[in-house]
Amino acid sequence: MGACGTKQTIDENSDITPASRHRRSRKTMQFKLNRKSENELETVKTILLKELNQRRTIEGRVPLAKFPETGCTHCGEAGEGPLLESAVIYLRTCQTCVLKRFPFQKLRLPAGETITWFRSDPTLHRSSEYGMLLTDQAFYLYSPFWLTFSKWRRIPLSEIQSVAFHDSRFFPTLRVHLNRGTAVLRTPLDYADEMKFDRRNLIEAAERLRESLAKMGQE
Repeated sequence: MGACGTKQTIDENSDITPASRHRRSRKTMQFKLNRKSENELETVKTILLKELNQRRTIEGRVPLAKFPETGCTHCGEAGEGPLLESAVIYLRTCQTCVLKRFPFQKLRLPAGETITWFRSDPTLHRSSEYGMLLTDQAFYLYSPFWLTFSKWRRIPLSEIQSVAFHDSRFFPTLRVHLNRGTAVLRTPLDYADEMKFDRRNLIEAAERLRESLAKMGQE
């Protein structure tokens, strides 16, 4: 009787191999990591909602009960024109709010232009800042050097021949080759993490510009 019971127990667990235990362990760890990520995301959204409602209160708008899953996450409104995704997937910005941020608040877009993409890297420790903005008609560059004298440069898409990202340990660059000359944007020397973020922005700018040029049959 005891022997039969032992045999039955062995038979029931005979499919539990070291490999299957490893898979179960990985699934358990992944589940815990996902739960941790979800909790961290909710914490971030709670902080962002508080900041959002502070802006809405100042502007005389009714505070929101929860973080907006649709619409602009900066003002909480639907906004006019397409919403723009940031480098963080759950953050979206309307056309109006983009032009309220530094350094974009210094940019004056011609009537009829629609923003399709923008990037910068606002940090507290930098004494300078760069900006890139793409519309359906032009590409705009804001150089981080000589900040006091910096101005936005407008480059019509029709004047762009090609675009390339050039990596460098100290000053990675975006080079926009034009009918006459080349426009160059260098991001500033900074901590490794910040420069990694800047490189991603420059690479994405090159990709977005190529897509725009391809639609116009220029590249």
